[in-house]
Amino acid sequence: MARKKKRPSEKDLYPVVQRWLKRQYRCFAAGINTGLRYSRVDVFGLRDVGGDLYSEVESIVVEVKRGTQPFATASGQTLGYRVYANRVYLADFRDTPFTQDEIQIASHLGIGLIQIRGQRCIESLSSPYYRPLPKFAMALIEKLQYGKCQLCESIFLIGKGPNKTYGNVSRENLKNAIEQERGLMFWNREVAERKRKAGLRHSEDGSTFERRFICPDCIAYVFSQFKLQKE
Repeated sequence: MARKKKRPSEKDLYPVVQRWLKRQYRCFAAGINTGLRYSRVDVFGLRDVGGDLYSEVESIVVEVKRGTQPFATASGQTLGYRVYANRVYLADFRDTPFTQDEIQIASHLGIGLIQIRGQRCIESLSSPYYRPLPKFAMALIEKLQYGKCQLCESIFLIGKGPNKTYGNVSRENLKNAIEQERGLMFWNREVAERKRKAGLRHSEDGSTFERRFICPDCIAYVFSQFKLQKE
């Protein structure tokens, strides 16, 4: 009797999908098992989609399954991630393509489908475009150590590896940011105080969480001009 082929674990499939996102969608960043307090996503990618006149980034979430969970259940879980990302996909490990019924279910719900076959990913159905809730979308992007510039609105790298989420930005020190050619991180205290009074955000020591960023390019080519004029 032929031995039944062992299915890989979901975690073993994450790198397969991550590599596919980078290759197929040209994602400049892709994380594995990334999430917030409400849930974690299996694979999360960011790619540039803007033109020459506008910086626009598209986010993609992929829910990975090993082919053993009921299809409708997995599809519903995938759909929930549209609060985080612009496009949502269900990637399922299987030897045979998705059936017409499965494609019809996915199309009706509004999710994309990816067949994982061995070490290959095959896109069977494209995901519609969604507008996620901004606060969740930006929080998830920050998990990949990226932030949004308040001036040019581009997404740029704010971190430098593990435990250095803000390692690529100076903290409220413009001179340091200019000299070290880094971005700038500052806190919006007026918004923080407004939220505190409304009971929306509370800190025991009175600190604020309202962090904002300015990218290195804006620091170098805009703010540094003020320093040069003074000199």
